[in-house]
Amino acid sequence: MRGADRARVQLNAADLMLRPPVEPDALDQASRVLGQVESRHLDAAGKARYAELNARITWLEGDPQTALSHLPPSLDNLPSALVARILETQAGALADQGRWHEALETRIRQGALYQNPEERLVSQEALWAMLQQIPVRQLPDLAARASRFEARGWLSLAELAHDTPPRLSALETRLDAWHRQFDGHPAAPRFLNRLREQWAAYGHYPEHVAVLLPLTGRFSTAAQAILEGVIAAYYDSPADNRPELRIHDTGEQAESAWTHYQQAIADGARGVIGPLDRNAVTLFAQRESLPIPILALNHADPQSAYPAGLYQFGLNPETEATQAAERAILEGRRRAIILMPRTELGERLQRTFRDRFEALGGQVVSTQFFAPEASDYGASIIAALDIRDRSGRTGRDARPTPREDVDLIFLSGSPRQARLLWPQLRFHRAGQIPVLTTSHVYSGRPDPRHDQDLDGLVFADIPWLLEGANPRPELRSRLDAQLSGNTRQLPRLVALGFDALQLFPLLGRLADHPSERYQGLTGGLRMDASGHITRDLNWARFIDGRPRLVGQTDLPVADQAQ
Repeated sequence: MRGADRARVQLNAADLMLRPPVEPDALDQASRVLGQVESRHLDAAGKARYAELNARITWLEGDPQTALSHLPPSLDNLPSALVARILETQAGALADQGRWHEALETRIRQGALYQNPEERLVSQEALWAMLQQIPVRQLPDLAARASRFEARGWLSLAELAHDTPPRLSALETRLDAWHRQFDGHPAAPRFLNRLREQWAAYGHYPEHVAVLLPLTGRFSTAAQAILEGVIAAYYDSPADNRPELRIHDTGEQAESAWTHYQQAIADGARGVIGPLDRNAVTLFAQRESLPIPILALNHADPQSAYPAGLYQFGLNPETEATQAAERAILEGRRRAIILMPRTELGERLQRTFRDRFEALGGQVVSTQFFAPEASDYGASIIAALDIRDRSGRTGRDARPTPREDVDLIFLSGSPRQARLLWPQLRFHRAGQIPVLTTSHVYSGRPDPRHDQDLDGLVFADIPWLLEGANPRPELRSRLDAQLSGNTRQLPRLVALGFDALQLFPLLGRLADHPSERYQGLTGGLRMDASGHITRDLNWARFIDGRPRLVGQTDLPVADQAQ
């Protein structure tokens, strides 16, 4: 066999070995075959094909950056089928680096090469699959920056698919708006119809759902708020798609939740919402199997694995501390001070923030706890900020100032504590340091007269409580007039109950599609591999005593005290 023929056969063999799905042995074998090719027998197209195969192997081995460097520098005068293959490998490597805009443009360029409708469809399917990998929070910014009509349309459709509530009416409203904006886009009608089919399968409840809550005992007030949220979600659903709800009072004993679970099964329940108590959830997590699925309203103690059918959803405050640390790092903050009440919750929040902040490369330079019932936090502030005269002057000439080597304060506390703490920080000349805090500083209801003392603080919270973020503002107005007195003071728990029922029929879908997000009242909701529902929170800043949304890259600096 002549050298050119042998080289062509070797390239064909390597290409076949690299067709998906590629097994590790096939990858090694393709690499060996490609290493035997004598490049002197290759023409320009053959050399480009060799470069693409080499790049594909490197990419599949987990080195997308080097793979991109292997690709041919020019695509001029190459066969269109080869150019399409090169662009496919390039798009995959770019996506693996998180270079989404370039990857999308490359996919679009690849699809334009195909004249055959079936080949074009395969390319669009690969593009759509890539869009599902993009972190949801990046989609709006990518869509805003996209200059090409086709790219903007794909990105906007991906954002729509992630954030539309699981009701066909909501989907149709957003699809109509999308179609008006992107008339003639290649995603229509195929991908729009696919979304319709998916949404039609959403929201189908089991015929009978049991709700396990401690309606008597020390958790009764919280349980009642959650129950009113569940009932609100029930009546918010179409009448022909409402499950039979049976309410079980589990009381204070964790063990009774298991007894009621068994009773619910005997009564014909096909799913359970609850329990609420962490100890009760842990008892369920320790079971080898669960006959019917459970959406627990708290998180069990950590363990290596959980039984199938156990889903854990709750307002875990550690989520806020974690996202505060991540936000700080994204803003370029690297040295932080922590101020927390000396409570069990304060200890948990500082530990969570510190662990995540330091894991991302930050450093906590000081941590101080203050007495929860105190009204003067001066000693804690002075210790945390190392406030002292640094000029060597004494007496009246001394001018104590805070340390200058920190660029963030992370704090938490009740609204009362925050209203005392923040003015005292500014009094001690620390007002120029950005502050992040948790939702605990906000009562959940606008109170400008009292909260003007919080102006400048940036805090994390659920969208239900923030104007401009709440996906159902009309629902909140309606519920405010219907909720009982105690429940009205616990809006976050009402939102938890509402989301729990709305989320229940989506559990299987979210488990199978971890990149998908359901926009709930308590946040952007996803499910991880262990069945935990994770929440993407919103950020707001107090301005004139009212919370105002701020973006991910907008961490404001408060005014210095005069």
